[in-house]
Amino acid sequence: MFSSLQACKGEDLGKVEFDEEIKKRFKMVYVPNWFSVDLKTGMLTITLDESDCFAAWVSAKDAGFSSSDGSDPKLNLGGLLLQALLEFWPRTRINPMDEEENEVNHVNGEQENRVQKGNGYFQVPPHTPVIFGEAGGRTLFRLLCRDSGGETESMLLNETVPQWVIDITVDKNMPKFNKIPFYLQPHSSSGAKTLKKDRLSASDMLQVRKVMEHVYEKIINLDNESQTTSSSANDKPGDQEKEEDMAMLAEEKIELMCQDQVLDPNMDLRTVKHFIWKSGGDLTLHYRQKST
Repeated sequence: MFSSLQACKGEDLGKVEFDEEIKKRFKMVYVPNWFSVDLKTGMLTITLDESDCFAAWVSAKDAGFSSSDGSDPKLNLGGLLLQALLEFWPRTRINPMDEEENEVNHVNGEQENRVQKGNGYFQVPPHTPVIFGEAGGRTLFRLLCRDSGGETESMLLNETVPQWVIDITVDKNMPKFNKIPFYLQPHSSSGAKTLKKDRLSASDMLQVRKVMEHVYEKIINLDNESQTTSSSANDKPGDQEKEEDMAMLAEEKIELMCQDQVLDPNMDLRTVKHFIWKSGGDLTLHYRQKST
């Protein structure tokens, strides 16, 4: 699937040192490639392919989306773009409810859809050209975003849109999180006995602090039960308080390292692997207790 978008200047920085400006704006957050770009058609063309379109999960905050309730949901950039490109296609706005509950409301004689179109985060310009093509490059169907609401275009989309796009845009089934395998071992400086090298697996967006909590709760505290919270059995804090206490204690007492570099608790595993591990094979993390 191809989408032709117009590039535009977002900001004029005047005369600046290019490399220095890049350093200022650099964030150590790795997001996998999820589209390709070319100019073969004479205009900027973004190609979305099933093999990598859904590789990029990000937190809403990292993507620049704020939430009024303070939540930070995980967003799939490829999925959101597909939904935005086909938001005028009536089929993407059918309410996925039971038939008894899915009766169409009519207001002033017109159909009212009870499901919000698009994805609630962003839209693309309605005049954006969208091209559906085969893997070899043959074009199957092209149209403008806004025209997908037309009767003829809608019918042709029914025949053209592949199932992996329908899953996201019509059925609203976002893809599963990507998994990353890794090993977790005590650091050589800790003096701890090296554990059996079990291969672990987690979402590649899992933050380092969550691994630190796992180390503190499941490994360190097994050897020293007295390090758990001092609450009595009759005065146990709520689950949320427990989690907050555990997170705080873990960050106070544990360091997680990769290639002998102490990791920022806010980093996620894919960022660690891309920017710090930089090697083939499975990511290996080491932990040690902070010196008091």
